[in-house]
Amino acid sequence: MEAAWLVAVIVVPVFFNVYSSRIFEPDKLTMLRTLGLVILAAWLIKLVEQGGFRWGRIKRDKSVIKTWLGIPITIPVLILTLVYLLATLFSVTRYTSLWGSYQRL
Repeated sequence: MEAAWLVAVIVVPVFFNVYSSRIFEPDKLTMLRTLGLVILAAWLIKLVEQGGFRWGRIKRDKSVIKTWLGIPITIPVLILTLVYLLATLFSVTRYTSLWGSYQRL
């Protein structure tokens, strides 16, 4: 996982496909998504080998909602999701806002 994100940080910004008929940004995005999927697959394999989640620091007497809100990244992710949903809801073209376009992947 660490090697994949290091490759993403180093290689993706300097990647340029001379054989592409489009600008080079979609090629970078495809490489970044592929590396992200590799990281996700490696993390899932690690998770299965360890036997599931291990939340050592979180107390077991809390409710499930309080437990999830106790993780530092949860609230920013929820806020970002809410902003994306509101932006899609109030968009001029909701379908394109939700699914994207072919040209921009």
